[in-house]
Amino acid sequence: MFDFKNVKAIIFDFGGVIINLNRQASVDKLIELGVKDADSMLDNYVQSGLFAQLEAGEINADQFHNLLREKYQLSLTDEVIDDAFYRFLLDIPDYKMKLIHKLHDGVYNAKGERIRILVLSNTNEIQFPYCMRKFFNVGGDSVDNYFDKLYLSYEMKMTKPSDEIFLKLLSEEGIKPEEAVFLDDGPANIETAKRLGMQVYHVAPNEDYSRLFVDIIK
Repeated sequence: MFDFKNVKAIIFDFGGVIINLNRQASVDKLIELGVKDADSMLDNYVQSGLFAQLEAGEINADQFHNLLREKYQLSLTDEVIDDAFYRFLLDIPDYKMKLIHKLHDGVYNAKGERIRILVLSNTNEIQFPYCMRKFFNVGGDSVDNYFDKLYLSYEMKMTKPSDEIFLKLLSEEGIKPEEAVFLDDGPANIETAKRLGMQVYHVAPNEDYSRLFVDIIK
């Protein structure tokens, strides 16, 4: 359990913590399309090759599409490539949506300060906007009703588990490491956050971690 007495921010990873993933479905489709080494490049935690460049913001979506077609000599539309990427993203359980909504509605530390709800995610400009459209910006709802700020690798031009992405978030939030709690499913990401001084929790696949917040949700 976390000690929320002096906490000023709760930081969630996105893939594998908020949204369930189906890596194999994406890998299988990419291989079918002709990206034969997709299995070695696409990972739940750290990407490689063009996928890593996209996630780090070194290339944008248009460049990624063109480089993928060129490298593998494919005549695929952007939409077909994107659809293969979307298959990585499975669903967000309703209880998680409700939990995060409750946290964002207002949870407080011992000083009566509202705790900010944040995302820190290795993601890309193909998958993440799709998630927003499909799961958050629907029915008059908005991602702003769930999170105070999104810290996304492709926008920040840096990725977990580097120290710099965590330090950048802490600097922008104006908080100390010990004033943050961090949930992630990636062991290396957890290791970095813990070493820097954050309270951490390593989320297991499909885990319901609601119990971690019972002390602050009224």
